[in-house]
Amino acid sequence: MSRPLAASLALLVVVAPLLGAVAPAAAGHGDTACEFPVTRTDATGTELTVSAPPERIVTLSPSAAQTLWEVGARDRVVATTEFASYLDGTDALETIPAAEGQVDVERVVGQRPDLVLAPGTVSNETVETLRNAGITVFALGTPATVEGVAETTTLTGRLVGECEGASETNAWMRANVDAVRTAVANEPRPRALSLLGGGFTVGSGTFVHDVMRTAGLSNVAADAGLTGYRRISPEVVRERDPEWLLRTPGVSVPDEPAYRETTAVRANQTVTVDANWLNQPAPRSIVRAARTVALAVHPDAAADAAYVPRDAVGASTATAEPTAEPATTKPTSTTAADAPGFGVLVAAASLAATLLAVRGRRRL
Repeated sequence: MSRPLAASLALLVVVAPLLGAVAPAAAGHGDTACEFPVTRTDATGTELTVSAPPERIVTLSPSAAQTLWEVGARDRVVATTEFASYLDGTDALETIPAAEGQVDVERVVGQRPDLVLAPGTVSNETVETLRNAGITVFALGTPATVEGVAETTTLTGRLVGECEGASETNAWMRANVDAVRTAVANEPRPRALSLLGGGFTVGSGTFVHDVMRTAGLSNVAADAGLTGYRRISPEVVRERDPEWLLRTPGVSVPDEPAYRETTAVRANQTVTVDANWLNQPAPRSIVRAARTVALAVHPDAAADAAYVPRDAVGASTATAEPTAEPATTKPTSTTAADAPGFGVLVAAASLAATLLAVRGRRRL
């Protein structure tokens, strides 16, 4: 495992007890007209005021970028990180390197942003430096559930003056998530384990855990009492015997007897989900991740979960939503060289960009 991945995962373990469904400030305050100025308290506890609809937005979080695309503010985004490159149109924008939370402050300042949306991977010192340069920087919380994603979407829409777009996005997201939940409600919940690489997994209180439950799975790590992002021992894997393994491209099944003996490996039951969907707590991500997993695990039942297009909920700013990523059940490799290492780094970086807390204070 590479040093960047090891460092990111190690930090996740340290801060995992601090991560959870960090509820952003509610839209409320009677400002449903989406008027400005708007004042909100961010994840650092700092009260910030956005005086007018921002025309130049920089996002240092791929999940925040995705949310801006969904609510209808993509034309006002002038820079994103490399982890948001999967979004249409980002190739024409300035790229702000953000691996392991290292941000080029001068490059951000050079974009003359009205608003910067920052995740917990950006250090407090960097945030203060940007603020001292006269830039409004809003630190976002870490949604760990569908409703947490909805709250963050509402908050983001309010900050950028796209309240209607946020409401429509949430209606679309909830409609599709509810369709999946309803379709698998009466199905058995197979035991499942999500693989992050390096022996790490996800327990309760995480976005991935909520995706698993939405898709009709039982998370063995959560059942074993694990919370957040933790290492799971081979003994627990052997004892809990997952029937399904969930992973992103590039993450291999550990080459250990405990894993080779699981029902998941023996039955060749592995679901591979794009890291952009599984690791980013944002509207499009949870819809596509939940559908992909449900179709793999409960193909007959999930087939009844009809996809609800954006225009069905009246979204004037809807983006074309392709069919969910094909649910792939791939042969399970027991070697560490299952896929190019780049995929592991992408997955870890995406996690770090959306779930890593720095120095125990700021959260995504």
